[in-house]
Amino acid sequence: MARISYVEPSSLDDPDARELLEQARLHGTPRPESQAVRAHVPDVLRTFSAYWNATFADGLVDNRLKELCRLYVSKTVECSYCGGQRSEAARAQGLSEDLVDEILVFESSDSFDEREKTALAYTRAIAWNPDLADDALWAKLRQHFTEGQLVELGSFVSLTAGAQRWVKTLDLGHRELLGDTVAGLAAETA
Repeated sequence: MARISYVEPSSLDDPDARELLEQARLHGTPRPESQAVRAHVPDVLRTFSAYWNATFADGLVDNRLKELCRLYVSKTVECSYCGGQRSEAARAQGLSEDLVDEILVFESSDSFDEREKTALAYTRAIAWNPDLADDALWAKLRQHFTEGQLVELGSFVSLTAGAQRWVKTLDLGHRELLGDTVAGLAAETA
């Protein structure tokens, strides 16, 4: 059971907060359970959701690539809750489980193109070791991304790296709230 209780959507007076939980139920990233914890502070729920939408759901970089970066963080922080989620938009853009299975060995894998490898190297630097963001990485980043894309990707990775570490401490479980759908769940989690 979650270490911080889930706010029941029906208990929320704010229709916008209820709608954010419904969107989590329908789209799955972020999942309803983590959003229901954030709902204890509706301003946090709204702010997180707005930032998430600006950097992940919408934006300049395709969702598939951002989902690869999110899943790299999930696998490296060993957050099974976050790692068991999938972006429906990324699936529609062709993200496969075979590719996800190779994410920790992206540098040596032939399954990733240079743009993906560069984004994943950037993700690793942000999440684990900023010293890896050396001149060589920045030269590659500038070959593949505009400055706006780098801001969006860096902002998203920093959000998800911190959020996933926090969520891991909460001991959340999938389908514990609004569990009538498998939207946003990996096949083995659903």
